[in-house]
Amino acid sequence: MAKDTVDNAPREDAPRILWVEGSPKGERSLSTACANAFLAGVRHDSPGASVEHLDVWSEDLPEFGGDAAHAKFAPLFGEETTPEQDRIWAEVLGAIERLRSADLVVVSAPMWNWSIPYRLKHWLDIVVQPLISFTVNDQGEHVGVIGVGKQAQLILTRSSAYDGRSPEMVDHQQSYLEYLFGGMLGYALHPSFVVEPTTRWTAPEREALRNDAVADAEAAGRRFSFTERV
Repeated sequence: MAKDTVDNAPREDAPRILWVEGSPKGERSLSTACANAFLAGVRHDSPGASVEHLDVWSEDLPEFGGDAAHAKFAPLFGEETTPEQDRIWAEVLGAIERLRSADLVVVSAPMWNWSIPYRLKHWLDIVVQPLISFTVNDQGEHVGVIGVGKQAQLILTRSSAYDGRSPEMVDHQQSYLEYLFGGMLGYALHPSFVVEPTTRWTAPEREALRNDAVADAEAAGRRFSFTERV
């Protein structure tokens, strides 16, 4: 399923999918190819589902600087905001509503330096907001708001593998994203689709890895159901 074939014409009663693409490599990206295949699998049994594509590298994301940070905490501390802070915060709220409108959120991303690409982190810093995306209970635990009754799927690739050879390394990609979407925002999180290690030294090996990963991703998409919660 090529990226330019994603159908953006939703029906009112159709499930809505938001695909957040975290790789800047476009069609050369394995995580992007797997996401396209997963979405093709989903739409095989749910052809009416609409897909909105959010490429964090080409999207004009709001800057989250000092004004946005002040607007974020002002309601918590009873502080006033300026018109400029209000304008920026309105952009943040718009990005959050775009996420809220989706029944399924698909996030595809490679691992960069044992974590996630900075543009994906930028988007997360915009949409993850207290009192709007999540709250905290009396025990200090995160309680999801924006993801309640909705589903999320992570599609992750990484050149290095967490296979025990580097026990000092902590997983700041999969574990972080799983906690954020599942534990913090309240989504029903499906098992992460992870391809590792992706480094192959010959072209035939790389092609075989890609073909197998894409086929597995499409199969995972066909197993997905909007009506069955994990």
